[in-house]
Amino acid sequence: MRKVLLFFISLILLVSCKDSYNYVARKGTVAQKYEYAKKYFDKKKYSKSQPLLEEIYPQYKGKKEAEDIYYMLAYSHYKLHDYLLASYHFDNFTQQYSLSSRVEECAFMHCICEFYKSLPTYLDQTITENAIKSFQLFVNNYGESRYMPQCNEYIDKLRAKLHKKAYSNAMLYYRIGDYKAATVAFGNAIKDFPDLPQKDEFEYLIVKSHYLYAKNSILSVQLDRYKKAIEASNEFYAEHSQSHSIYSNDIKSLVILINTGIAKVEREIKRKPIAPTKTT
Repeated sequence: MRKVLLFFISLILLVSCKDSYNYVARKGTVAQKYEYAKKYFDKKKYSKSQPLLEEIYPQYKGKKEAEDIYYMLAYSHYKLHDYLLASYHFDNFTQQYSLSSRVEECAFMHCICEFYKSLPTYLDQTITENAIKSFQLFVNNYGESRYMPQCNEYIDKLRAKLHKKAYSNAMLYYRIGDYKAATVAFGNAIKDFPDLPQKDEFEYLIVKSHYLYAKNSILSVQLDRYKKAIEASNEFYAEHSQSHSIYSNDIKSLVILINTGIAKVEREIKRKPIAPTKTT
């Protein structure tokens, strides 16, 4: 009786072993692996599903199951936060299965992966710029998409990162006292991002940087640099002729300082003429 019991226990263990994930992953048939891949995908156990999907997809190419397998494979990478591969697979899905009803969804998910690939603002933002291009391409291709509100939200978030990067880069020059570079950086930021939240602040800081650059220069070049500060202040007033800026009073104070600086330089020149110096 004991031997019979041990036989049945061994038989049950053998059957259950052959029906286990590890056994199927190692020795199972392609059909079994497909069944297990779907089962674990539905259970949201993507770390178990993904290797099986990766393995069996080539075996199903050209068959009706291929689309489902590749769709699950792309999502498995996404759910495992492997946005690089997920982005590739979602994009490739739209090309391999261009007639599928899932194309729009996968095109959108490709954009989402590009969003998550974007690096922190203290690092290079090339990937962020590429992510914005991906969303804009999606918007162009699927103008009536149900994902449009989400696309706009993600684009706004990505642009906010670029704004922050541009702001921090320009402010770095200003804070270290490289006022010439600061004027260029502030101007480029405004040019590149007309919707920059700190646009007024940068326009003000352009004037202030010109003033500080002139003030900290040698006497022979101060006059020309003060004049550039006046030109910058005139541009500020022209930009805000129809609207009030919170920096308008600060600009007025700066103009007084600039004119005082000009008057001081002119007095010094009259008192002791200065040889012309090439300005930069």
